[in-house]
Amino acid sequence: MEYILIVEDDKNIRETLQDIFEMSGYQVSTAINGKLGYDSIIEKCPDIVVCDVDMPVLDGFELLVALNQRLKDTAVPPFLFLTAKVEPQFLRQGMNLGADDYIFKPFDHIDILNSVRLRLDKRSRLLKNGDLEDIKVKISIFEKLALPCDEGLILISFDDIIKCQADRAYCTFHLANGKSILVSKSMKEFEQLLIAHGFVKVHKSTIVNINYAKKYLRGKGGQLVMSDDSIVHVSVRRKEELMLVLRQQTNIGIEATR
Repeated sequence: MEYILIVEDDKNIRETLQDIFEMSGYQVSTAINGKLGYDSIIEKCPDIVVCDVDMPVLDGFELLVALNQRLKDTAVPPFLFLTAKVEPQFLRQGMNLGADDYIFKPFDHIDILNSVRLRLDKRSRLLKNGDLEDIKVKISIFEKLALPCDEGLILISFDDIIKCQADRAYCTFHLANGKSILVSKSMKEFEQLLIAHGFVKVHKSTIVNINYAKKYLRGKGGQLVMSDDSIVHVSVRRKEELMLVLRQQTNIGIEATR
């Protein structure tokens, strides 16, 4: 039995959708916000997600970005967004994040069943043939990191990040264009994702993009001189790991401190 997850904060809409899908023979579960929806997707792996856009805690777009970051090369389940907005810019934003379709409120139950069936059939064919390229097209977002800001999310290419430095419950991303982005989250929130993209943790408070390192200065732990001429301290416990990485880099000089 195919499994649908409904992520919707409006109780009436959520229960209506649940009734429609269950009466059509689907297994259904629900979540009342994006955060609970995220947890349910990671834990239960639904075949398709029907998701509202405007929700508390984590909205629909933020949920899809978070899933893309977490699941990496694993195919994200098809996403059908529920919305009352029809502005082209708004619709394009969701499609760029990997949305498969939009369902406009108020919706017709026949239309929504047809849309769900279409996406499930396409996914089934791709999985059966072992051809996930169409599904993985949406994962181009993996080359960008979503950073929360006052307006929503800023999408930053991993290649544009020089380093991330922690400051208690905050962290700062230093970019190649000279700008810095202060994020009201701890560095631990981004640590695994950065390391998965080739970054190296050189200190408990610093993760660096090794491609922007110019020199390593010897010392007890040592220091890295980055492309923006900033100095990054290396902890003793992180030195050995860093040296292994540096030996694979032909463009980084080893220079003794005076």
